[in-house]
Amino acid sequence: MKNRYKILIAEDDPFIRKVLRYTLQDDFEVSTHINGLEAMLWLEQGQPVDLILTDLQMPYVGGQELIQNIRAGSLFRHLPIIIISAMDDSNTRIKCLELGADDYVTKPFNPMEIKAKIMAVLRRIEQRSVQLPNPVVAGPRPR
Repeated sequence: MKNRYKILIAEDDPFIRKVLRYTLQDDFEVSTHINGLEAMLWLEQGQPVDLILTDLQMPYVGGQELIQNIRAGSLFRHLPIIIISAMDDSNTRIKCLELGADDYVTKPFNPMEIKAKIMAVLRRIEQRSVQLPNPVVAGPRPR
């Protein structure tokens, strides 16, 4: 069986979680969590992940705090993060990108666009890791 990329989704809306899981499950292993706190606990248990999709407005730990926590540590800082949010103002998008998000998509969204963005981010990471003379623990695992 071919190894598939692992996607972590942090989203409190059950309908959006379901849509994303349905859209991505044929191409990725998908794990969903209802907030940033659950997502961080799952990561800290040593679960492998290649990319994170997160909402911004969630209970307990929101998306911006999740980004900050991930980028602050050395273990997960390399993980690509794509924001999916109803907040569509430029200042919020800029702040998230400055915090370390790799992309930002506003709700409502086309699930196929999310899939295409995931593929684009992972493709760039793969290309960078192939170009490095010595493998670095940064980015998706080789397939």
